Amino acid sequence: MKKVFLLIFIVTFSSCAINTSFNSFYQANEDDSEFSFGLSSSLIARFLPDDDVEDIKPLLKKAKHIRILVFSEFAEDKSEKFDKFINRSKFEEMVKLKSKDDKIAFFTLQRNKKIKEIVLEISSGDELVLIGLKTNLTQEDLDKIFEGKKVDQQVM
Repeated sequence: MKKVFLLIFIVTFSSCAINTSFNSFYQANEDDSEFSFGLSSSLIARFLPDDDVEDIKPLLKKAKHIRILVFSEFAEDKSEKFDKFINRSKFEEMVKLKSKDDKIAFFTLQRNKKIKEIVLEISSGDELVLIGLKTNLTQEDLDKIFEGKKVDQQVM
């Protein structure tokens, strides 16, 4: 009986943790998007010019996958839905820039002193782009990336 209770507890706890990730929002809304795709971070470098790859290589080394959603028809509705998702999840808003109809917001989700997810929200008029990156970065790694310094390439 204890094993059954423990199993139910673990499954319930795991499903709650999964629902706070960007991946759950992605899966729930990808059918309404104009364009959506997910890609392993190891493949991202193949689609970028060599100059750009060198700049973000440290980030890609500690990233697992990227998910992108693009909305135009349902952009306003999805923007409100995304804001509710962010507010009820454990994402922290790092940066928000707003001007007239344009908005860029940068969010992180941390667990055990590691940045597990980075989400970028870009909205302009009636278009919304959401980019989610699953990572294993420390705050130091993220600071170094913003400063343009080389990040320790050790993957944990």
